[in-house]
Amino acid sequence: MESKKNIEIVYDEEADILEIFLGEPTACYFNEIEDDIFEGREEGTNKLVGFKIFNLTKRKDNWQNIIKLPLPANIRIEAAD
Repeated sequence: MESKKNIEIVYDEEADILEIFLGEPTACYFNEIEDDIFEGREEGTNKLVGFKIFNLTKRKDNWQNIIKLPLPANIRIEAAD
C-alpha cells in the first residue's frame, strides 16, 4: 500500500509568493527553473519536495495554467532521473 503524502499550499499575499510543499518538511535547496519559478530538492537525495512561485499576481494571465488540482486529489509525484 502506498503511503499518503501531504501537500501544503501557502500564499503569502504581502510577498506575492505561492509555495507548494510535498510531504513532510525537510532540509532542501531551491533552483530557478523558469523566471520566478523555483523547485525545491531535498538535500542529500535530490528528491523533489516543493515549488515557489514569486510575483504570482503578475502572472494573472497564466493563472489557469499554473495550478490544476481537482479535489479530492489522489496524486503521485515522482522526480524524473
